[in-house]
Amino acid sequence: MTNDVSTLGLRAVQREPTLASQVTLQLEDLIVAQHLQPGDRLPSERELAKQFGVSRTVIREAMRALAAKNLVEVQSGSGTVLRSMTTENVSKSFSLLLRQGRPHVNYDKINEVRRLLEIEIAGLAAERRTPEDLNKLQEIVRDMDAMKRDRDSFARIDVAFHTALAAATHNELFVIMLESLSDVMLEVRLTGFETPWSSAHAIEYHFKIYEQVRDQNASAARQVMAEHLRQSEQIFREGLARKQQKTE
Repeated sequence: MTNDVSTLGLRAVQREPTLASQVTLQLEDLIVAQHLQPGDRLPSERELAKQFGVSRTVIREAMRALAAKNLVEVQSGSGTVLRSMTTENVSKSFSLLLRQGRPHVNYDKINEVRRLLEIEIAGLAAERRTPEDLNKLQEIVRDMDAMKRDRDSFARIDVAFHTALAAATHNELFVIMLESLSDVMLEVRLTGFETPWSSAHAIEYHFKIYEQVRDQNASAARQVMAEHLRQSEQIFREGLARKQQKTE
């Protein structure tokens, strides 16, 4: 009697990292350890191939991988130099990962993440905000009122308010995570604009959040943000329904 191979608990064979992957990882380790600094020029392709003991084709592949991660850039006449790692670079990479291979964004999952992030962001911003942070938030709320009839401008300034609130926590990781969702959230705002009362809601709640942050009332800031997000989800779903009706 033969054994059923499907019940043998076989494990997939793990592939060894390619030479290009090994070169990429070594260079990444140097960057993380700050042995290489933004603006530093890497050795030539020929010299790197010699130092690593690999072909120039392997070095080219490693450079493409580093460039895709926004770690290096090729400058005409200067060779390959290290780029500064900014929150924008990280956010863009995360945003691309979010969309990769997915024809449609799962908005329910986005809303779950927003509730987890933004309620805490509101509370921490209330605890940590500076006068400069308050001025920025107040300016954005004022601009929202002026732009309430301009769909595109209003959506962008709406997203900017939440980003400024994240910045007021003085934890750059919140900014990175929120900015990585900014493209998706812009779509949400534009869709929500189909609902007639969406701009009035945003202005009202953003001002309420600003007030609690100004008064350093962390618990109230979290509560108002939670209410804002609940109603924003309702606005988005109504806007989506209106949008779909127009296409039918």
